[in-house]
Amino acid sequence: MLLARAPTLLFLGCDMRKGLQRLSFSFEAESLTHFGGLFLIQRFCNRLCLRRRLERILKDAPNWTEYHPADLVLVFLYVLIAGLPRVNKTEILQYNGLFLSLVGLKKFPDQTALRRFLHRLSPKAIRQIVRLHDQIRSQLFSLPDARSSLVFHLDSVVLTLYGKQQGARVGYNPKKKGRPSYHPLLCFEAHGQEFWHGSLRPGDAASNTGARALVKRCLEKVPSQVARSRIRLLADSGFFSGKLVGDLDQADCGYIIVCRKPKVYLPKAHKAGFKELSFGWGVAEFRFKPRGWQEEHRFVMVRRPLPEDPEEAQQLTLLKVGRYAYSALVTNLDLQAWMVWKTYQARANVEKSIRELLNYFSLNKIPTRQWVANVAFLQLLLFAYNLVHWFKRLSLPGDYRRATVETIRDEFLVLPGKLSNHAGLNVLQLPKDYRHRKIFLEAARKIENLRFPEPEQGEKFGFVSNRK
Repeated sequence: MLLARAPTLLFLGCDMRKGLQRLSFSFEAESLTHFGGLFLIQRFCNRLCLRRRLERILKDAPNWTEYHPADLVLVFLYVLIAGLPRVNKTEILQYNGLFLSLVGLKKFPDQTALRRFLHRLSPKAIRQIVRLHDQIRSQLFSLPDARSSLVFHLDSVVLTLYGKQQGARVGYNPKKKGRPSYHPLLCFEAHGQEFWHGSLRPGDAASNTGARALVKRCLEKVPSQVARSRIRLLADSGFFSGKLVGDLDQADCGYIIVCRKPKVYLPKAHKAGFKELSFGWGVAEFRFKPRGWQEEHRFVMVRRPLPEDPEEAQQLTLLKVGRYAYSALVTNLDLQAWMVWKTYQARANVEKSIRELLNYFSLNKIPTRQWVANVAFLQLLLFAYNLVHWFKRLSLPGDYRRATVETIRDEFLVLPGKLSNHAGLNVLQLPKDYRHRKIFLEAARKIENLRFPEPEQGEKFGFVSNRK
């Protein structure tokens, strides 16, 4: 059968002497993609037996749909990992033959099918997906190296909304004052660079609303080999609470939490005396029992000189008195006062990770108007984020341990490619001059050789062994 070809076009121009003069168009190519490197993520998910685990915990598809719920969960995970900005921007994947082959579908679900799937996910199904996410995190916890300590970072983020979403409320919104929003609460673990828990909340929720329950849930997920005394929690002033501090004391966990209203503590810091540090900085420490607290706690106050630039000084959100800015922290860590402040500065990790969720995982692109569907979207998004970082941790060289999601996408996932078949063998054709070829092939080899420890007997929720 002869294939129809578009006519040959002749391009004329004095500035195109070295360029193409004649060009024909053909629309017959199949299995083309610009996500060639997504093959690595697909193989990583295969080693985790992710599809089979999802099939075990999610009900079979009803008669009116063409897709199994496990397939649609995988589609969402791959779409988020690939970096597509919105659910309604997935139409490009209709023509992506390799993507369909990776997912194992003949036809890519349109945006209506994807939104309908989110709408029909029950709270029970969402909890099952979260439980599976937790189980996989637990399996990978000691890989590639055993860990004996954890550093949790608590934070919240304001998601401005522009529709009529359920749960949208007007609350604290520094960028879009007066706009309704969501205010999700997140817990990030610094050593493993992974999210341990996330909770969607209405926009008028205070920062510390639900914080105690979230911390309790995170501590329940900690593997038994990690002593509670080896767990630290860092949080900003939004989480300053005597009840939360009391919970952490009772759990024997370390913490550094920024104090609200540092002006209250400034006289006590002056009475204790500031110890001079370099470049005009100073620290003071004292013990104090705030109103409503059960006992005295250790407080550290940091003094820093204001920047000489008036505009830069104005941007500081710290307490400003005279030529200095002040910040107060409460802690139970046995560290020198200046080290308490330095340790707290590691919170930049969680702020970077939240920016990644916002900018590279579409956290700020809430896809539906229904509350439960948006809860499901947040949990799938956190799952996708962790999959990328697990892949990075277990498959790429150590130089990439601190690499951003954007770097992983640019260097390994977003690659032009074509899937072909030679003598019955599937071949993924990638660019000839691809500069990360050696690392790519080594990552593929590592993934094929991965062996994951089996979960404990009581934790085999949807478990499928990957051992041959």
